[in-house]
Amino acid sequence: MARTAEKDWGFTEITRKFERDSRPARRPSTRTHSSRVHVPEGGAAHVGIWLTAVAVCLLGLVAVHVGMLKKNLEFNDLIAQKNELSSQNAQLSSDIATLRSPERVEQIATKTLGMVPAGKVQYVYINPDGAQKSYADLDPLGAGSAGRAAP
Repeated sequence: MARTAEKDWGFTEITRKFERDSRPARRPSTRTHSSRVHVPEGGAAHVGIWLTAVAVCLLGLVAVHVGMLKKNLEFNDLIAQKNELSSQNAQLSSDIATLRSPERVEQIATKTLGMVPAGKVQYVYINPDGAQKSYADLDPLGAGSAGRAAP
């Protein structure tokens, strides 16, 4: 056995130690006090104050979001109103262009007001006797009637 003891290198003592201690090894506890959390005197009041402050902040945040939603709805209504007014403006501009067309103005001038188009110049010659003679389509410059005497 002496030979086995020489080759043992001290493992027998270690194995005996493990055989004796069959429980699993535990870490040493680093806690020096009980597992309860100690709340200092008046600490519950501080917790209540903090919870109240958080609740007030959350209510303020909700109020801000509600205000933003109201303004967003107002903004969308204003955009819809602007688009409607723009389409009405375009329609009125089209109506104005139609009413100002030269053909329409000429039609109203000739039919309603009895005006004559600019291409036809009408001269009326009045005799000293009081008799009227109408000369239609005469040359307004008098170039063609220069050699003629007035009647």
